[in-house]
Amino acid sequence: MSEPKSRSRANSEEERKENSSIAESSLPNFVDSVASSALFSASTISKNGMSEFKQSPKCLVCNKKFTLTSRRHHCRFCKESVCDLHSMKRRCFPGDNEKQRICDNCDKEFVKEEVRKEVEEEVAKLEKQVQHAREVNEKLYKEHYEKTARVNQLELELTKAERIQKQKEQALQDKLIEEQKKGNSARQQVDELGKYLDESRKCEKEMIEKCEGTEKQLEMLKNQTESLRERRTELEGQIEHLNSRLKGSLPLDQVREIMCQRCRSRLNQTYKPLVHDVPIPEEGEDDGSVVEND
Repeated sequence: MSEPKSRSRANSEEERKENSSIAESSLPNFVDSVASSALFSASTISKNGMSEFKQSPKCLVCNKKFTLTSRRHHCRFCKESVCDLHSMKRRCFPGDNEKQRICDNCDKEFVKEEVRKEVEEEVAKLEKQVQHAREVNEKLYKEHYEKTARVNQLELELTKAERIQKQKEQALQDKLIEEQKKGNSARQQVDELGKYLDESRKCEKEMIEKCEGTEKQLEMLKNQTESLRERRTELEGQIEHLNSRLKGSLPLDQVREIMCQRCRSRLNQTYKPLVHDVPIPEEGEDDGSVVEND
């Protein structure tokens, strides 16, 4: 559908160009003929006066003789004799509303003039359109230049911002690596402290167990000491009782002399505070008699 339209447009454009060229080439002759014509002048000759028309035996257009079947007519514009076939059109005079007969030659000139005017109008329109397009193009070029400059500026700013951002990212990455190293070191220290704490807890547990054992031993020693004190008190009481009973008996030194070595050693261990100044006889001395105390 688009190809026939484009072809018709191309044909119409070619016809218009051809008509405009024809009009431009024949326009001077037409202007001269119209200027020399009495109808386009300021004369006051009557339109219906036959003296104004040229009496020619042949048609100006087809050059055929006039006969009974081919009547003579006169063009109201050029005053020439034309046949009926070549004077069928009607046109109005400039400033007049009544249509008059016109020959094909004059009609062609009018058509050429109209085509020329249309061409001039179209050319003027095209010039305006071209001027408008030029202005729009200049405006668009200016806007494009400004936008391009703005885009270049934005690209520079973006490049600068990207460079700064990369520097910040690199700094943050370096700081992160440093923090990771510190974290690893702190983690190692925490692990070491955890191990040391475990060892300390283990040692503390062992010390507590040892302390508990020591406390138990101390308690046992206290109990033993207390029992020994009680035993000592009891023995001291017995000794006092024995001493009170032995006051009327033999002296201790004499008793020692008649005691055996075993009894003397027991006596020394039992009554050491009392007999530490009395010499103990050597083994082999008199050990025959033993003094028994009830």
